[in-house]
Formats: sequence, C-alpha cells, structure tokens
Amino acid sequence: MVRRALLLLVLTAVAWLPARGLEPSHVDLVSRGATPPDSDFLYVQPIEGITPAALAQALVGLGFVPATPLTSGVRLRIDDAPPDALAARLADTGLVRSVEADAVVHAAQLPGDPDAPPAANDPLYDTAQHAYLDAIGAPAAWAAAGTAETEDSGVLIAVVDTGVDFDHPDLVSRLAINDADVFFDGHDDDGNGCADDIVGCSFVSLATADPSCGYDTEPPHWQIRDDEGHGSFVAGVAAATGGNELGITGVAPDARILPVKVLDCTATGRISDAAAGIRYAADMGADVINISFGAPGDSPALREAVEYAQARGAIVVASAGNDGSRGITYPAAYPGVIAVAASGVHVGDALDYRLTAPFAEFGPGIDFLAPGVDLLSTVPAALCGLNQWVCVPDGAYARGTGSSFATPVVAGALALLLGAHPDLSPEFAVSMLETARHPAASGQQGRLLDVGAALQRELFRLGVPGTSRGAGGGSPQGPAVP
Repeated sequence: MVRRALLLLVLTAVAWLPARGLEPSHVDLVSRGATPPDSDFLYVQPIEGITPAALAQALVGLGFVPATPLTSGVRLRIDDAPPDALAARLADTGLVRSVEADAVVHAAQLPGDPDAPPAANDPLYDTAQHAYLDAIGAPAAWAAAGTAETEDSGVLIAVVDTGVDFDHPDLVSRLAINDADVFFDGHDDDGNGCADDIVGCSFVSLATADPSCGYDTEPPHWQIRDDEGHGSFVAGVAAATGGNELGITGVAPDARILPVKVLDCTATGRISDAAAGIRYAADMGADVINISFGAPGDSPALREAVEYAQARGAIVVASAGNDGSRGITYPAAYPGVIAVAASGVHVGDALDYRLTAPFAEFGPGIDFLAPGVDLLSTVPAALCGLNQWVCVPDGAYARGTGSSFATPVVAGALALLLGAHPDLSPEFAVSMLETARHPAASGQQGRLLDVGAALQRELFRLGVPGTSRGAGGGSPQGPAVP
C-alpha cells in the first residue's frame, strides 16, 4: 500500500506540473549526456522535489526496468532497448532533469614498468623525491609555511579515488577523523548519508564493480580500504607525513586526507558513483578535492557535482588526461576546475620537469604542469608486487607515472598555501599559484607549478590616499594582492 501510494503521489505531481507553467516540451529542457550503443546502464537525476527513491518507484511503475536509487539519482540497467531510445523515453517522463550513460571513469595513470629499478636507499626523500620537489620549489614553500611533523594545518584534501590504505605508517596520522559519527554503531549519526564514516566513505556500487573485487556491501558505507593502490599513491604525493624519518614526504605534510572511494579494485568506476563521492567530499568540508580520473565526454551529473562542490568553497583539481593530445578530459574541462598535465622528459640521465610529458594532454585548457613521471609514493603493503606496483626494499613505496600523480602535486600545493594563509578565498589561492608559475620550456601552453615562489610572495593590502579608516587607524579593508 505504501509503495502504491508513493507512486500515485509522484505521478499526480507530474500531472500537476504543466499547470504550474512547465512547457510541454520539457524533454528539450532535460540535460542529455552521451548514450553510446554499448552502454549497460543509464543514470538519471530527478527534477526538484522528487527524491531518488520516489523516482525509482515511479519509473518502475511506468514500465521501465528495475531501477536502483543512489545518492542523488537513479541507475537503470539497459536490457534490450537501444540506449538512446531508452534515454529519450526517460526524458519524456517529465520526472528527470538529466539522463546519460553511467559511463566508466578510469584512473589517469600509465602502466608501470615491472623491470624498473627501485630506489635503493633510505631516506627516500634524498634518493627519489628531491628532483621533482625541488622543481616545484617545495623546500622553499615548507620553510615559508613553517610545516612540521607535529603540526596540523587543518586543511582538508579529499582524495576521490580507489580508497586509501589507513594502515600505512606514512598516511595514518594524516587521515581526517570524523568525530561526529559514533564509532561503528551501524547508524548514520551525523546525518551525512554514510553510516560509520569515521575515515571516509565508499560509493562503489555492487551492480557495476568488477566481480573480482569481491564486494558484498551496498554503498554508501565506511569500507574505504584501498584494494588497487592508486588512491594511496595519490594521497602520499599530496600529504604523506613529513619529518618522521620514515619513507617519503608529501607536498603538504601537515594537511589532512579524506578518503572517498569511487573506483573499484580495477581503478575504474561509474559517473554516478563519482558524482556522489564529489558531493560527499564537499559536504564534509573539503578545502581541496583531488580527482585523478577522467571521462572522455561531458556528463550532466558530474558537472553538477563539481558545481555543487565549488559553491561550497572547495577547489577542485583534476587530471587533464594521458592521451598526448590537444584537449582535456572531464571533469578537468569544466569551468573553475584546475586542470593538471604531467611534466617530465628524460634528458640524458636526468628528468626535466619543465617539459610536458609525451603522454600528457596539452593546449590552452591546461592550468598547470606538475611532475608526473617517475614519482615515488605510498602503496598498501599487501599490493607490493601486484597491480604493477614494484615496491622499494625499504617499505611499501613504489614508483608511478601519469597525470593522475601530477594532480595531487598541485592539490598539495594549494593545501600548503591555504594552510599558510587560511583567510584566502579559493579564487585568490588559485590566483597566487597561477601568477608564480615557471614558463614552460616545451613551448606548449602549460606552465610548471612553483609553490615555493607563491609562498614566498608577500601579501599586503592596497590603500588609496584619502580613503577613510576606522576609529582604530590601521589599513583600509581591500583586496589582498600578491
């Protein structure tokens, strides 16, 4: 009876909409994403006022295949109908604001070389990190920011990826703990949609995850352990603990990490899960959201999720891709998203990080070049020797190459900047980094990140002669400029 009443309520609401001014051609107002012929799922988002659960029941009542309500939309499995025709039918219901294929997103890393020689000695910073960290001016930035192992800048970097290894000794002290949720009581105590999310949340769906992963819990849930390695590597590049005489240091060693799992054990995921993860990161107060994956085409759901995060003050940093072509992937291509391309070309026995990597995207849409070749970072110990992770003798650290790993270099740089100047707006922080970039040696449009130069620039306030000042004297209130 409850199900029938809910369905009747939704259908009655839809019938009432035209009387309130909804045009009969509502289908023309629905945001349509790509629906390739080989699509296996469609993802739709409801119009305002209808929950995903109510939409799912209404669609089943209208004769569509079984639908699964997700965080902000509904996933439908495609059976015999052509995807484009099914999308058109969904758009014509008047119940949805967007419809698209629930496309696969891929981590933007390159295959590793199992024969690559690992770093031989510890400390790993001296043997394997100083080249790329020196290239971006990290030591000067640390000196200017005053980072230390015992400090916590309070800046939160959300790693929206394959999860994070919460046992890794170089990551465990950097994980953000959610004190608002009671420890594993099975309830969503803080009302954020994810029960027991003490250290992040997983949105990987059982319906779309690779069966080899062996998942058995429907999301969202707290099980964010990294079973592929990509997310842990990204987290280490951005914010591995520094100054602890162990392993490596991240670009922002005093930032906190929020793990958000949207990619499965094969480092792939779906648009719907990625969008849900981005929204969760924004709701949890992430200052910087790192997205080291991409989709080839525009997605209404992904675009809305990015806009949602930006409206809540998060800086979204995304990989531009690894196709070696002019043009970038999504969500890096969306307005306001910081698009990062990998740099690094072997010149003799050295790597020149001023040069765009041969596999990296290029063109005017690239905001930053950042080192993305032969980086060393954290991986789960259980994965050493698996998934092409060749670990060094000194611990659970391996090398990786790709724009995936250039992206957290920029995310970490932004975290450093925000930690040193917590009153900066997101737009101003990005502007400070942009005005301190190295020119690219490659002649292409990307310019190498220089966080050291950005942190060393003096902030001051402009005053115009004759401007009225408050009773206490002091400087006029105006925009700070680098």
